[in-house]
Amino acid sequence: MGKPRTFALVALLACLPLATGCFGYNRSAKRWAYAGDTVLILGGGGLIASDVLASEPPCEGMGCPSFESPITGMLVAGVVLATAGLIGILLNATRPEVKTSR
Repeated sequence: MGKPRTFALVALLACLPLATGCFGYNRSAKRWAYAGDTVLILGGGGLIASDVLASEPPCEGMGCPSFESPITGMLVAGVVLATAGLIGILLNATRPEVKTSR
């Protein structure tokens, strides 16, 4: 398994447990949801940064493929994680708190 696949697998495994708890219904749950959303954003930013820093320089000259897409799987995974975190924060901010009786 290559390095980009390893990062994508780690990002997916980090995203799965956090995906169910990104939206809070009361004050305490919202705080933890904001923490989870922040982890998603930081993880996505880390994936994007590692993809940009680890990318090889473009091929020039004869013998190079005619087109090589600059969009990689790790870049897509990073954007998805960061977007999920941002959407979670927006939904938390706009969701009313539920009053529970305890």
